Amino acid sequence: MLCALISRFASALDGLGRHFLDDPVYQEIVRRDLEDGQHRDPSPDGTRGRRTYFTIAYLHRPEEIGAELAEAEFEHHTTLAIEGPAWLLQDLDARWADAERRSTLLELVRALEAEPSLLGASSHLLAVGRKPSPWSAP
Repeated sequence: MLCALISRFASALDGLGRHFLDDPVYQEIVRRDLEDGQHRDPSPDGTRGRRTYFTIAYLHRPEEIGAELAEAEFEHHTTLAIEGPAWLLQDLDARWADAERRSTLLELVRALEAEPSLLGASSHLLAVGRKPSPWSAP
């Protein structure tokens, strides 16, 4: 079973990179994201005459994922960073277009993708779980 999740820290990191933190509305969204994971854009459809900041969602702490899978009766196998910290690069498109730089970047991403201390630096996470075998010992 694969489960895609959004990191609790995605809004804060995205806000830093795209200067959204200049907006007090966004600051409050990030405060709540960090406090309880409840991403609540007060106007997700843009009806209040301002830009929208994503949607309404629950954002996960990487260390919560194993317990959430267990609650759904799955064994947690691993959690991987989908982007890793490379998504923060201002010149990612240029680096990706150069074969040598892309190779270096992919090598780094592979080395970091399962590092527990860095999982929250990726906006998106992929959890891998499996149903316990009915033939395995309890």
